[in-house]
Amino acid sequence: MVIYYPFMNSVMKSIHTTKYLLRFVFSFALLSCIIACSDNDSNSSKYVENDVTWRASSTVGAAEGSSGIIITGLEGTGWTAEVIEGATWCSFGYNTIISEKSGEVSDGLNMLYIYYPANTSTVQRSATISFKFDDDTEAHLLTLTQIAVDQQNAPPFGRWAELPAYKAGANFDYVIHYALLNNATVRNYSFCYDKNKKAALWVAYPLHSAYLGSGSRTDAWAYDPIVPESYQPYLFKSYKGSYDRGHQLPSADRLANYELNAQTFYFTNMTPQMARLNQDMWANLETKVRNNVCSDTLYVVTGAFFGTGAGTTTDGDGVTVPIPTQYYKVLLRTKDGRTGKSIRECTADELISIGFWVNQENYGNIQPPTSICTTVAEIEEKTGFNFFPQVDASVKQQKNPAIWGIN
Repeated sequence: MVIYYPFMNSVMKSIHTTKYLLRFVFSFALLSCIIACSDNDSNSSKYVENDVTWRASSTVGAAEGSSGIIITGLEGTGWTAEVIEGATWCSFGYNTIISEKSGEVSDGLNMLYIYYPANTSTVQRSATISFKFDDDTEAHLLTLTQIAVDQQNAPPFGRWAELPAYKAGANFDYVIHYALLNNATVRNYSFCYDKNKKAALWVAYPLHSAYLGSGSRTDAWAYDPIVPESYQPYLFKSYKGSYDRGHQLPSADRLANYELNAQTFYFTNMTPQMARLNQDMWANLETKVRNNVCSDTLYVVTGAFFGTGAGTTTDGDGVTVPIPTQYYKVLLRTKDGRTGKSIRECTADELISIGFWVNQENYGNIQPPTSICTTVAEIEEKTGFNFFPQVDASVKQQKNPAIWGIN
């Protein structure tokens, strides 16, 4: 039976508008560049791991749309895919219900697209896709979750050590992004998004060697699928003026696989950051933070602050957006780094923390100076957020830059 989705008419019409056409061109160019190819010859003795991963996210918003699965393997390897749960709304067909598809790995980009209509109910829904390569004994199972209309995909406050305490705000959206890592679903990062400022006020994430990996930067610039596009800046092109699309969660902190890294290029993770700050001292600070990764996990919150007199610039589409006056980072980890204990299980003496308060200015290409170092408590006072609520207040009074490699 062939079922036609009425929403597909609107999609087909919309791609003829300038905005959608530009988005299509950027996406096509991006996807043509993201796959790292081996030698052109198809030597069958050369091992290429069979794998599938979401192009960006396994969780999507309530609006109609599409997602993609990246397929990697030895050229010529056959595969089959089937929607085994959620086939009434999740389909391999653009305007028809197609729940099964097969093919083989070819040279270049291998993508399997998934299409879905709007979820107009008040309940989120999930679909399961079974993907099997011909020479594998077990299938890969991928889950696509579509949130309900007006639903926030909020992080579980109080459960994870990096999460600040919940703070009510009429313009706030709280969002969590998950990704697959070593065949397990892990949290990538969470954030508090100010819809008026079109920027995240904080982005919280765990940092561990498992997330760092040895992959490459994807440059997969895209709208965040969870936050309505009308609240996001248009950043397929950068901000106007001398401002970069500054990541809050750095791309280099998420190189373990494509999906983890691609999510760092969502527009909700960007703010207009001076190029000479972003590429110089701020980048050096990000490296210092990575140098403090430990077996117990380093917990990080990066934020943007919009103080008195904040100026404005425009996004890639000419829409006015405010410019942060300062940026900050707050860090928490165990002192030993190898306790094997959760933060809740640690005493105050077993924990170390520090804060960094950075003006939106050109510091030069220098290592982070001690002048930007402060306490977590002082940044709480400046921003009004309660960071690391699981730990004793005394931990957040610490300020010892040397412990963190800053002299």
